[in-house]
Parts: sequence; C-alpha cells; structure tokens
Amino acid sequence: MAESDERQANLKEHNRQRRRAERAEQVARWYFRLNGFLSIPGFVVHPDVVRLNPMTEADLIAVRFPHSREVIAGRPMQDDERLLSLARNQQTLFLLVEVKTDLCNINGPWSNADQGNMQRVIRRLGFAEDDQMEDIAASMYRELRWEDQNTVLQYVAVGKRKNDGRGRQFARLAQVTWDEIAQFLYKRFQQFPEKLPSDGRLIHEQWPDFGRAYGRRFRRMKSSRESEEFVLDYIENERVLRAS
Repeated sequence: MAESDERQANLKEHNRQRRRAERAEQVARWYFRLNGFLSIPGFVVHPDVVRLNPMTEADLIAVRFPHSREVIAGRPMQDDERLLSLARNQQTLFLLVEVKTDLCNINGPWSNADQGNMQRVIRRLGFAEDDQMEDIAASMYRELRWEDQNTVLQYVAVGKRKNDGRGRQFARLAQVTWDEIAQFLYKRFQQFPEKLPSDGRLIHEQWPDFGRAYGRRFRRMKSSRESEEFVLDYIENERVLRAS
C-alpha cells in the first residue's frame, strides 16, 4: 500500500511539474509573439533511423524578419531591445529557445556535437545551403550563435535566473528572465493602451492562455513590480490559470 501511495505521489508531482513547465512556455511564447516573432512550439528533432524517442526538442523555434513592425494609431511599437540587439537591421533572426521555470540553461543534446542535432534543425529551418551546414553547426556548438550578412541563428535561454556558469561557457548565449519579460509586458501595455481598449471591446478575451490572463489582470496593475509578481505567480500556481 505504501509503495502504491508513493507511486501516486510521484505521478502527481510529475504532472504538477509538467503543467508548470507548460505555463512557463506559454509566457515565453507570448513574449516572443509580442516582439514580432513567428514561432513553432515544441519543435521535435527526429532521428535519421527508427528509434523509440526523438533526438531532442526545442521548446520554441522562432523567426523575426528584418522589417517586422507594428503600428498603433500612427505610432510604431518599440520591441524589446534585448531581442532587437541580437540582429542588425537587414538580418533575419532565427531563435532556438529553451524555457526553464528556474535557472536558465541549455539542453545537453544541443551542446553535444556528436549527435548532430544542430545540423538537423538548421536543415529544417531552410536558410542555408548544404555546403554551409557544418560550419554553421560548428559555430552553434561553440558559441550558440552564428550569423552572416543576412541571417542570424541564436540560442536563447529563458528562466527565472540567469546562469552565470553557462554565460561563461558560452559568452554569446542570450538569457532572458521572467522579471525582464514582465517588465517588457507592463511597459508595452502602458505605452499602448489601445491594445486593451476600455470601451467594452475585450480584445484580450480572444488571446490564448497567458495572454488572456495577463490582459485581465493588467487593468488592476499599478506598477512593473506587480507585473513581475503576476508572471511568476502564473507559472507557479495553477489557481491563477483557473481564475483567469
């Protein structure tokens, strides 16, 4: 009986952590969406031969084209400089995004050159010729970044805390925290209240998951700090999602 109870408790905790990770990925997707990225969540890298499990998975792959803009009432929105700084004006920016609920990190398969996962995802993204593949992959394994005149491929780690060890290991790794995301969201909706009109047109009701929950709560926020608290609370507590 005790062993059965332990299994049930372990399963319950596993499911709780899985749902927590899913909520974190919802927040990350919304952040990149508001910054002009088109994205695919849960991008699975399949093996070259039949096997039980995939090679690895990116929580999100995303692309932002160089002329991406959103204009509200004649005013261009300012996207997050943390992301804009990753590419020059004429470059298309591709991202491989790893989302963690706590410490920013990278998945082991992305840093293991012997497995060839970078080559597989680069080939699927389709921005490079076959004869460029190995050089691009080598740069990603070495620095987690590659670029030429027209294109950037960048690894981004998202989490609660930045990982100093990974930052020393990969100096060009981009890291974004939940607090930084929350600050961006608060600033965006403060500067552009047209995104949340007060005349009864509840645009945010059409948004999925986190976007809808944040839109509802934003009207009661008085500071960027409240935004930070809400983002962390959303990730950690299912009751926030149920209440939204």
